[in-house]
Amino acid sequence: MKIRGRFQGVNPIIPLYVLVGFLAVAIPLRTYQLLFITESDTGFYKSVNWTVYALYLLSAFAVLVPYVVVNLAKSVPSSKNPPSRKNKFLAATSLAFGLGITLDVISTCARIFLDKSTVAFAERENTIPLLIEAVFGLLSAIYVLIFGISFLDGKTTYSQYKFLALSPLVWSIGRVIIRFLTRISYVNIADLLFELLAIAFMMIFFLALARISSGLANETSMRSLFASGFASVFFCLLANIPRLIITIIGSGNVIPKAYPLSLCDLFFAFFAVAYIVNAMIYAKENDSKELQADNIKE
Repeated sequence: MKIRGRFQGVNPIIPLYVLVGFLAVAIPLRTYQLLFITESDTGFYKSVNWTVYALYLLSAFAVLVPYVVVNLAKSVPSSKNPPSRKNKFLAATSLAFGLGITLDVISTCARIFLDKSTVAFAERENTIPLLIEAVFGLLSAIYVLIFGISFLDGKTTYSQYKFLALSPLVWSIGRVIIRFLTRISYVNIADLLFELLAIAFMMIFFLALARISSGLANETSMRSLFASGFASVFFCLLANIPRLIITIIGSGNVIPKAYPLSLCDLFFAFFAVAYIVNAMIYAKENDSKELQADNIKE
């Protein structure tokens, strides 16, 4: 029996409130781990205690809850009807995310041209994915800028740029490849795991966003965007808010150099939430207009 979209009483925005509760528990746990049980040079756990298992359990539910709720809910906005309304908050978060991508591109270029830790530029195994990350990161920043301006003036000009719409997806693919090339301990992974999960779900989000924005979405695209967006938001915030807290309290030396605070991922979290909330509001406004039109006809 098909159960997808059969429950009218299930609100697809519920996972957002659930994740806030999860983060209220997970962020203090992760902050404690960075301060006391994580190696500052590798980002691996130097000892494993109950907080590690608790965080893994919360992470599992942070993925499971959005996918279950969003697939059960009937009132998910249509994938064929992308939001096109003025929204200053979405515009602001888009522009902030664009700035974050730009900072990431600058950091990537520095790694390509200034890093002397390897013998020669051509011999670096991660040069190609770094170049992918830099080039498509720049294109992504341009697209997100256009995206933000579209919601600033209420005109859906971003939908005209179908090629640029794919650039955030390719950019995130470059980012995830870089992390897969990192030598890790599969027993004591910590920072790298949360970054990998954040970017993996970010990739699914960007694929769905590209389809919706370009008018090429299937019926499940918006559900995919909602579910992956919530999951990615959780891991982006879980990875970066503890780093931000630790930096503010003056203990930044415990943060592994390979896994610094990422404003890019932090701003993405706010951008994703703003887009999802705006999509829900836009869908309700459209439903209301259609109902009024039907009443007038009657």
